[in-house]
Amino acid sequence: MRNDGIPPAAEALGFTLAVGVYIWFLRAHAPWSLFVLAAFVLASFVWHAETFDSLGLSRDAFVNAVAAWRWRLAGCIAVVAILGWWRAVSPHLVSRWFVYFAWCILQQLLFQNMVYRRLRASLGSRWRTSIGAGVLFAAVHLPNPVLVPATLLWGILSTRLFASRRSVPAVALWQALLSTLLYWLTPVALHHQFRVGPGYWMW
Repeated sequence: MRNDGIPPAAEALGFTLAVGVYIWFLRAHAPWSLFVLAAFVLASFVWHAETFDSLGLSRDAFVNAVAAWRWRLAGCIAVVAILGWWRAVSPHLVSRWFVYFAWCILQQLLFQNMVYRRLRASLGSRWRTSIGAGVLFAAVHLPNPVLVPATLLWGILSTRLFASRRSVPAVALWQALLSTLLYWLTPVALHHQFRVGPGYWMW
């Protein structure tokens, strides 16, 4: 990763701020501004000469991560399956879960590479780096009273998982499973279908 130019920590803060501005002020009235965010991310990846391996998208890393976490993942999948059976989840909702899993992959790709790794380049691979990344992750989930504490804890944990096994899809699988449990185990009147920003009050 290149360290000249914009300080990596400033890049992480700037990206988080840009995401927050989009969620709170631009998403409803200027949805096209999402392309500006995408251009910023692409420029960052090119500047830092990122590869599939460095971004955590390699197949081998995914296989190794799933193998390392297989029993814990199997236990979590079993709990989700049992709760889904009790809730009589339809095939349509199962297909939507895979769409959500794809969204988790994108979210983790951005969080781990645009926030955590940039902070780590400035602060080192320490718990304070993970905590700082978790705070930034939680900040873009305001004002949701369920997601803010949950994403703070998950933001911290996910960076430690990513640091041990650099696989975005494997970490995203954890996120999709845990998010499903959180969605089912907390009242919809409180989490408002996981909406954030002004959309939380428009539910």
